[in-house]
Amino acid sequence: MCPVPQITPALVAAILKVESGFDPHVHDPANDEYGIARWTPRVLRYYLPEDRQERVPSPPFDAEESILAMGRMLCTLAPQLEGVAGDPALNLAAAYRTATFVVQKENGVPARVRPYTTEVRTHLMAYAPERKTCLPYAPTESSYPAPCHS
Repeated sequence: MCPVPQITPALVAAILKVESGFDPHVHDPANDEYGIARWTPRVLRYYLPEDRQERVPSPPFDAEESILAMGRMLCTLAPQLEGVAGDPALNLAAAYRTATFVVQKENGVPARVRPYTTEVRTHLMAYAPERKTCLPYAPTESSYPAPCHS
């Protein structure tokens, strides 16, 4: 549903693995984070379908809905990160964990978020297509195998 090439099922899966280990029952009231994507209710609200954005949702959050909302959020953030140095997929992961303006200000993944993005990259490589697979983009520093050349 999103035309941004670095937003793939592999990226979403890698972020979910790091966020919750795919556990839809995660709840961390101290950080106000819940569910498979560790959403904060006030942020999740804006990535739900339009007819459900009028109120802040209460946990528990449905896993399927949370994953779709993550895709919507990543698709919304991607254009804001164009031109930022580094791997576009990892910049998106960093923005998901922190905030877009933080990644923009640092011109890439902030040092304090690198352990998180290192984990995301490890899982991304495990979930990425086989190296023979052609990919739709070729950033200088990519988490994916290089695209095929015609």
